[in-house]
Amino acid sequence: MPDNELPGFLIIGLIFVIADGQILYRGGRRYLSGPDGGEGTGSMAWMVVTVFHLVAFGVLALLSVVGPGWSGSTAALVGRLGVFLLLLAVAHGLTLAVLGRRRQDTIVESHYQERETDRPGELYVQPVETGIEQTAVTPVPGQSGPPPRVSPDLGNHGPYRA
Repeated sequence: MPDNELPGFLIIGLIFVIADGQILYRGGRRYLSGPDGGEGTGSMAWMVVTVFHLVAFGVLALLSVVGPGWSGSTAALVGRLGVFLLLLAVAHGLTLAVLGRRRQDTIVESHYQERETDRPGELYVQPVETGIEQTAVTPVPGQSGPPPRVSPDLGNHGPYRA
């Protein structure tokens, strides 16, 4: 890149990255807080946007030194900015996906906590007594009781033979 083209590309790229990062941070903070206006979501948005800034600045730095054949004209500068904006859009989309995933986690977690607080405690359900007493084992010789009920034989090779 000629000397006059590099600073222009870097300044324009920095402005785009900072502006997009601020849009992501402000929108992400509101998006993560949800309708109840929960606190503590600003730090998560800040961490995600910080990663976005680092990736975008890295892409900007790489595009400023890669492709020496792209230098020397206004068309080359516009081409570099176009590639940079496309990569910035991809980074923006990935950042939105991360924010959306975090919001889903928050919604599921809050729904689970609501369910837990709505429950009065552990409920114990007593088994229903049918009144029919079935013997599970053969009575000891000398004790009274009916013979146990077993499943029918499975053919000539079944486990129950007389």
